[in-house]
Amino acid sequence: MKISKNVSFFNILLIICFIIWSFLVSTKSNFISNFDKIVINQIYHHNTFSLWIFRFFTSFGNTNTIIILTIISVIILSVFKYFYAAIFVATNQILVAWINHTIKINIQRPRPAHHHYVYAGGYSFPSGHSASSFALYISLLIVALFILKKLSIKTIVSIITISIVLLVGYSRIFLGVHYPSDVVGGYLLASTIVTFTTLLFRAKNLMIFELQGIQN
Repeated sequence: MKISKNVSFFNILLIICFIIWSFLVSTKSNFISNFDKIVINQIYHHNTFSLWIFRFFTSFGNTNTIIILTIISVIILSVFKYFYAAIFVATNQILVAWINHTIKINIQRPRPAHHHYVYAGGYSFPSGHSASSFALYISLLIVALFILKKLSIKTIVSIITISIVLLVGYSRIFLGVHYPSDVVGGYLLASTIVTFTTLLFRAKNLMIFELQGIQN
């Protein structure tokens, strides 16, 4: 119960942070402008090898990649009868994609004016790659932490999934298709949704809890 209360408080804090961050972005505040300029000046430096590396990492957040990996994950979890976990992963991905798109078309922030080293269409805030990669890989991490038994394997999975999420976000700034504030917004959005669904799916009065999956 104490853990649930702490997570609930954390979820409320994330919602507040995301709302404030979105407001600052939409109003083009000096804080966001300065934040973006400082980070871009540190990151936006390229050579042939670094471009190849970060084009590779950004592919882990591509729409087709996320869709395929989500479907594969849901199938594997279902085969092993972790139906609850499978729905958890799919729900997070669907909610993040839908809400992210809705926010994009409402805020309508243009992408950075400097050169884009990969194609990126649509609006800039929040970063879809950052939000989607967080939703998928962190959802799988949460599932893995409940299912896996060995601490060493949990540690390896944690390092891999968190590294992918961070590298995808970094690559979007490095390749010139997002402002740093877009990436932060994507992370805040996804973390808010994943935290909320984690609380929701652990509620014992939900019918979905009758399915085999993550246990309390």
